[in-house]
Amino acid sequence: MQISIVGCGWLGLPLAINLQESGHNIIATCRSQQKADKLTQLGLNAECFELGDELEHGRIAKLFTSKVLVLNVPVGRKSPNTGHFAQHMQALLKFAANSQIQNLIFISTTSVYGDNSGTVNEQSPTHPQTRSGQINLAVEALVQGSFASRSTIIRAAGLVGKDRHPANYLAGKIGLLNPDNVVNLIHQDDVICAIKTVIERDIWGQTLHLSALAHPTRAQYYTWAAENLGLSAPIFTHGAGVALGKKIDASKSLQILGLSLKYPSPFDMLRQ
Repeated sequence: MQISIVGCGWLGLPLAINLQESGHNIIATCRSQQKADKLTQLGLNAECFELGDELEHGRIAKLFTSKVLVLNVPVGRKSPNTGHFAQHMQALLKFAANSQIQNLIFISTTSVYGDNSGTVNEQSPTHPQTRSGQINLAVEALVQGSFASRSTIIRAAGLVGKDRHPANYLAGKIGLLNPDNVVNLIHQDDVICAIKTVIERDIWGQTLHLSALAHPTRAQYYTWAAENLGLSAPIFTHGAGVALGKKIDASKSLQILGLSLKYPSPFDMLRQ
């Protein structure tokens, strides 16, 4: 099957390699020619592309000859193009809907639920607080408007991998708030497996959650993680000792996918 992946960075590149190794023909995009050259060396059909580029350009047109299009373009918090992100996505989706693309996957985020407290499932109301969450929710609506039952949206929790862990950013900091809020994390490998499953099993018309099933508190988990990574422990403000905050429940989504997570607990994510 030919699959186009827009955004071959930290998540998109290993996804592309995984799919290619499974026999799929991958067209991959990135934002620099230097990165495109590296992707080509890996055997991928790579093109330099950025949201807002002319979609009818000859070298870009082949993106829209695939059966499946995966949109894995995170909203850059500090990017000067953030304000135009939804507008550029709308143009891309409109173009894709009138092309050979049959199905589409959009990688979204659980930040669309904002500061909701308690257990959050796929039917919970959205209430994004951050600009990124608001834009992702707007793009979700555009995806559903353009592809409806031919698309699947994946709302991923905080992404973790062997070279990426939030404990690295919290190490040594003091006075950290919300020690009792639970963490919602998902490993890179599990996200890749879920995307591949959607494609190969034709699971369309869904809005899915991806999060580990265990939810330790911030203070408990990041103190432990820092120790295991050999980092200075973060210091949290005093908490009540009762788990609080938003807990992403991905059990129904995993049932739809027919998957068991490789890393069902955040504590498993450092035991690789």
